[in-house]
Amino acid sequence: MLTKLFSIFALAFLTACAPLPVKPGFDSVQTLLRPRLTQEISWRQTEQERRDQQAAVMAQLNAPLTLDAALGIGLINNPRLQASYEKLGMSYGDWVQAGLPANPSLGLSWRSSAVGVEHGFTIVQDLLSLLTLAPRKRMAATAFEQTKYETAQQVLELAMEVKKAYFSLAAESQILDFVRGTTDAANVAAELAERQHQAGNINKRELALQQEFAARSALAMARQELALAESRERLSALLGLTSAQRDWTLASINVEPNDLNYDLAGLESQAAAERFDVAAARKNVDLVADSLGVASQYRYLSALGLGFSYERATDGERLRGPSLELGLPLWDRGQGKRMRMEAELRESQAKLEALSLDVAGDVRGAHARLTNAQRSAQHFRDTLLPLHERIVAETQKFYNGMLLGVYDLLLARQNQLNARRDYVETIKSYWLARADLEHAVGGGNLGAAMTKPVTQLEPPPAPVSDMPATHKHH
Repeated sequence: MLTKLFSIFALAFLTACAPLPVKPGFDSVQTLLRPRLTQEISWRQTEQERRDQQAAVMAQLNAPLTLDAALGIGLINNPRLQASYEKLGMSYGDWVQAGLPANPSLGLSWRSSAVGVEHGFTIVQDLLSLLTLAPRKRMAATAFEQTKYETAQQVLELAMEVKKAYFSLAAESQILDFVRGTTDAANVAAELAERQHQAGNINKRELALQQEFAARSALAMARQELALAESRERLSALLGLTSAQRDWTLASINVEPNDLNYDLAGLESQAAAERFDVAAARKNVDLVADSLGVASQYRYLSALGLGFSYERATDGERLRGPSLELGLPLWDRGQGKRMRMEAELRESQAKLEALSLDVAGDVRGAHARLTNAQRSAQHFRDTLLPLHERIVAETQKFYNGMLLGVYDLLLARQNQLNARRDYVETIKSYWLARADLEHAVGGGNLGAAMTKPVTQLEPPPAPVSDMPATHKHH
């Protein structure tokens, strides 16, 4: 027993004197993320590290912003992510504190009487803190591992948000091009209608219809410009950019979706095995179960102290010897504490089960959205877009043959632009669903998929501005 106590004292002394790491647990988080992210993460703590990061951010912003660059900036510059790294230091501090026994207590006494003064002192060491040192340190280590998983999960969540914001911005930018083309065509139609009305070829009703369509198109373009501005600000905020750093340009990206098929059962199994939040929830169950076991083991031992006392009596006699403090488990045997921890264990188990079900649901939902977006994009490419091209071509022939008017041709062009805008919306849904699916199965990187040659959509056709104001019909 004495040998064991000596070993515990020696270990506690070494723990108290050991130097503390600067960034505890950060290397482990990087190791967890390395197979899933090609970008590096950085935990800034000094002003020099902040300046170095800002220089790296500005170097990235000087060029058109790619997805890889956006991910790289967000993972080193997002302030909320930097705040989450500090939880590693907090959890490691709890681990260090758990490895330290309670300090011995010193008691002093003075008592006076008619014959003199008695004084003495007592030094008591809490033995219970020594006996529970190993399990407390083990539980703190489990909590530290849980914090590592939670931190890695937050990194992946930020990466998903950056991907979705980047894809949304790219889509909103292209949609604005098509809305602008539709608006230009509507303005041309309204101008032609005004000229024809002045010439007496159309009535006020027909003029008002064209003017109303042009006004609605202008309103739609204003709404789309707002959506583009909001998407840009959303991405800038995720990247942690200040107001002075938000003058950046977006690079052209490959927006065409692929036609890959994904095994749903395999994705669910992968999510159950690789999700960091599921791993953190499992660690929490282990932690609560371990805490309950320790509480049950020491339920009859509420206090245990061993010490040394010294007393000098009024007659000069000196009394010295060991002292023992023992808590008597008469009323408090930890009943309420153990009852609470049993409930916490069942709660943690239920939360783990619920999280597992949510993860499976996230995988199935993202898979369904991705599959639907793939099919919709294929339908647009193979059917709708070619049909609109044929309609415009045939309408042009009829217009050239004086069988249709200029408004029919403008309407065909506008419908073609609207179809292409809807196609971009479908592509946006595909990339958002893909980002959700990759996150649902445990995270990943889309940067490599975006390094293919750029295949932008066909630019919107120019508005029909060179057509005559009137057209004779047979």
